[in-house]
Amino acid sequence: MLVFITLVLLVYGSMNLYALGKIGLSLPSTPACVLALALWGIVMAFAPLTIRFLRHRHWLRAESMLSWVAFVWMGVLFLFCCIALTFDLFHVLGNLFGIGWPLNAQIELEWTGPPALAVAGYGFFEANRIRIERLHVVTPKLAAGRVTFAQISDMHLGAMLGEKFMDRVTGKLREINPDAILATGDIVDGRGEALHALTEHFRLLKPPMGAYAILGNHEYFVGLDNSLRFFENAHFTVLRGEAANIGGITVVGMDDRSLGGRARAMSKATRELLQTAGENGYIVLLKHQPLVDDDIPFDLQLSGHLHGGQIFPFGFFSRLFYGVRAGLVRLSGGRLLYINRGTGTWGPPIRLFAPPEITLITIESGNA
Repeated sequence: MLVFITLVLLVYGSMNLYALGKIGLSLPSTPACVLALALWGIVMAFAPLTIRFLRHRHWLRAESMLSWVAFVWMGVLFLFCCIALTFDLFHVLGNLFGIGWPLNAQIELEWTGPPALAVAGYGFFEANRIRIERLHVVTPKLAAGRVTFAQISDMHLGAMLGEKFMDRVTGKLREINPDAILATGDIVDGRGEALHALTEHFRLLKPPMGAYAILGNHEYFVGLDNSLRFFENAHFTVLRGEAANIGGITVVGMDDRSLGGRARAMSKATRELLQTAGENGYIVLLKHQPLVDDDIPFDLQLSGHLHGGQIFPFGFFSRLFYGVRAGLVRLSGGRLLYINRGTGTWGPPIRLFAPPEITLITIESGNA
């Protein structure tokens, strides 16, 4: 964890240094101006750690205020760096081919800052428009009829996403009226009474076949007891290496691998559990990260975690690391993997070319 935190601070600190250096070239080089930019860069670079400290101290109002400032800045900063680096690339190529670069530092800033702010504004708008994606599966493994599931994932309820966000989510869930709700991790990302007050939104839904959840990495980060209490109050059944029969379909849930030894032991228990599920039953596996274990039998794995990249072009990096993109992935042996883009946002309240989603999954009896 220490190595990861150090690496994140180095990368994020470098981004702040690069962007504020660009801004500083276009401002008066007075001591006051240099000091202000340096202080802002230091405060923002360490803001994610400060937010975590405030959360653990239960200084929730301060956490919320700093989160909004720091994560909006993080989103704008990322977009600013992407645009500025593109200009720098063309500048380098121009020098290599002996072509003069027509833009000075002031003009570059004018062509970088306002577009970054404009794109961030659009990303904020996109992040608030939840889409319903649909997956329809026909299988002879279901004896009769059909079952509908609503998959929610990566809501990150906490300091930034609260009552208004939950109103949008529950409004969409009432609109599609699923038989059961499946939450594939990172639903909880905060602490305190304000978070647990949100459970009322889920309790009022009352899906006829129930609501089920698994733990993601953020449920672990904010505390297992805190997260499990949230799910209990929200009337979710948490599947931790356990199975539930929902309308003739076996739904099995696993803890995220961030739980270390507990998750590895659970993975072994899940294998044994699924071996007894029988070859004729349809198995839905809930697993937060889209990592496929070939020795765990399932027909459909539901995952999240990637957020669809959340802000372009992050999707390319997540695809390089995990080898898959958000949406439906067809695996060997007729198995399916569906990766939800996430219903909320983590960090910057921005999405760019990766709109939030709730997935309506219909599994119907019949010949495939």
